[in-house]
Amino acid sequence: MKFLTHFQYAALLCCVLLGPGCSDDKTGGKTDSEPTQAPVFTAFSPERGQAGDVITITGSYFGTDASRITVLINSTPAKITGVTDTAISAVVPDECGSGEICIGLRRSSGGGNLQLYEKTFETLFTYTVESNVSTFAGRTGVTGQHYFGPLLTSCLYAPSLLISDNEDNFYLAEWARGIRLLSNGETSWMLKMYGAGDPSNNQGNIATSEWDYRFRCMAFSKDHSRLWILVNRSQADGPYLGYALRSDGYTTWYSDSTDDRPDCEGLAVNPVDERIVICRNQDGSSRIYFYDPDTHTSSEATGYTPIGVTAQSRPVFSKDGKRLYIIHKGWNFISAYDYDPLSHQLTGETPEFAGLKTDTARDHANGTGAEARFAYPEWGCCDDAGNLYVADSWNHCIRKVTPEGVVTTLAGIPTPNVETNTDTFANGKLAESVFSRPMGICMDSKGNFYVAEEGFADIRKITIGNEPENE
Repeated sequence: MKFLTHFQYAALLCCVLLGPGCSDDKTGGKTDSEPTQAPVFTAFSPERGQAGDVITITGSYFGTDASRITVLINSTPAKITGVTDTAISAVVPDECGSGEICIGLRRSSGGGNLQLYEKTFETLFTYTVESNVSTFAGRTGVTGQHYFGPLLTSCLYAPSLLISDNEDNFYLAEWARGIRLLSNGETSWMLKMYGAGDPSNNQGNIATSEWDYRFRCMAFSKDHSRLWILVNRSQADGPYLGYALRSDGYTTWYSDSTDDRPDCEGLAVNPVDERIVICRNQDGSSRIYFYDPDTHTSSEATGYTPIGVTAQSRPVFSKDGKRLYIIHKGWNFISAYDYDPLSHQLTGETPEFAGLKTDTARDHANGTGAEARFAYPEWGCCDDAGNLYVADSWNHCIRKVTPEGVVTTLAGIPTPNVETNTDTFANGKLAESVFSRPMGICMDSKGNFYVAEEGFADIRKITIGNEPENE
């Protein structure tokens, strides 16, 4: 017999002895429906299913008291819907994931004592998910308004950059409003970085009228204790880089940079060595800088080729810290570099890693390298496999770029090179969904994607399924 882990065993004990729905019999006395033989757990079926499906565990000598039985699917308690002496029915919990099925049955053993019979099946249960797009937050299509509250009744004001932390909380930058926190089913103010005439509510000293060309980007430190915030301004107007701390709820801006670096555009933090990369327009071209928090200054990197000044570049590190992608919005392509977390140097530049370098020929096309086409690609994020996902704003879709530079369309019906998508909003299957000017994209710990879109003023959730055709 395969034995339960300490966690699974503790969960079984908690559920069968203390959990809701247990028998009122606290002494372990025998019930009329309780067999005297030890239960035998034989098999379960089906071996794969999605949330809400019913699995059946077969065997013998179960009795009929559901309150004495617990079923765990991947360590998640499943609701029991029926028990006979030879079959137990349980509902697959939402988002339980794939894993072992464990069953525990409490039975009296005489003298008021209880005995727990347990079984972990060798065959794993496969939790299936259908790929789909849904609305995560915001009142879709309600633009120009700004309200907080439950996720789906909040109004998001021109949502743009979206990032997540290691606890699956989300942080949204809104034009001329600030940074909004999305957590525990609610949205709320987190950091107001600008405001007219009210210094107490103006973190970072950015006036409302300056938001569009001042605020640029935000990114977490490795341990998420610090949220770095990049703004575009000269030293005379204030520091270009500051931060907020997790210890005070990210509610206060602290200045950090002391040198003069105007015209900053993008920010990324390496997840391994915490190297901070800043993209900046300088002397007619877009350049890459490394920032040193110890000296509070930045220096230009080597091993890269500067791009035209209209690049509006957004850096993204792979999760292993060994690849740096630069999304050049203004030139509609992505460059890639190898990065060594030990030497802290950029090498192996691939200029047109994905997309054709052009500031005019915006279009939508899948393909490898320069064969692909983008239309004002905005922010991006990486998964564990090193794939890059990009919000292709004027193509109104989400693109996937493999580590080999192969570009495909992940979600959304492409509407090539138009500022506003006039197609009717649609959730559902990935290839049938409709986006309008997607801006920011991030992932949660379960591999779901979240997209902030300016056109529909909401946040969409992209669930990647594991149906047989997607495996």
